[in-house]
Amino acid sequence: MCCCLLAEGINLPGIVGAFLSGLALNAAVRQEPAKKQLEVLGNSLLIPIFFIVTGFLIAPRALVHSITSDFVLVLAIVGALMVGKYLAASITARLYGYSRDERMTVWSLTLPQVAATLAATLVAFNTSNPAGQRLLDNRMLNVVLVLMLSTSIIGPTLTEHFAPRLRREEASKEAVRKAA
Repeated sequence: MCCCLLAEGINLPGIVGAFLSGLALNAAVRQEPAKKQLEVLGNSLLIPIFFIVTGFLIAPRALVHSITSDFVLVLAIVGALMVGKYLAASITARLYGYSRDERMTVWSLTLPQVAATLAATLVAFNTSNPAGQRLLDNRMLNVVLVLMLSTSIIGPTLTEHFAPRLRREEASKEAVRKAA
């Protein structure tokens, strides 16, 4: 809360202060006993509040209108993100010799775009150029909210599909090693 107020005191959105304080807190308690209590607090209180606040940003009619009227833009942005993340996962998989399932799991784990995307989007939405125009208009705000919503559903769904295959893959490799 204090970091949010400090951020707003220097003309930054409160979410930027909250995001930065979360990063600092995570780094500070990396191996401390309090980390478990902070994780419980974060998972049971802070993350749900974050999603509730994000939900308040979504005007359902405007969101549906953005999807229908700007479908090509929504598709292009979500598609570009998914393709870009896939290419990064593929390059990483090739460099480190990952299997297909490992590559697909890495890809699915990197898809969700939520906290940093929301922080950057809100900063751009609340920032005006010298002519008084927002850097991001309502249309782009809604497109980014669609991106966040879709990737936060698609990523975990794909991870749930690909991650269990890693255990089976490891078990089959272990069986081959034992047989040899």
